[in-house]
Amino acid sequence: MKKKLKEIVDNLEHEDLIKLQKDLEEEGGMHVRKLVNEKIQQLEDNERTVCVVCGNPINPYYTENYTLIFGPRDFRKKASFCALDCLEYFLKNLKQTKTIKE
Repeated sequence: MKKKLKEIVDNLEHEDLIKLQKDLEEEGGMHVRKLVNEKIQQLEDNERTVCVVCGNPINPYYTENYTLIFGPRDFRKKASFCALDCLEYFLKNLKQTKTIKE
């Protein structure tokens, strides 16, 4: 569900509106600019994902994509795959690498 900017502002609490107003007036909108830039970067990163195994671009709207998030809690890694066979290949090699290290 897409929301228009007016709808978002209408749904903000009074306290958040005051913070937004203060940011725009006193700090030149630095916080708002940062939030918008981060969201744009996130959307663009999602659009240009490539398969870590074969390097093919991944269409974010295709339902046969796979994403694996792994690693320790403080250092998560994210790997995207264009098909199930690429995911299986990655996991097989990950297992082999882990057994070699041990």
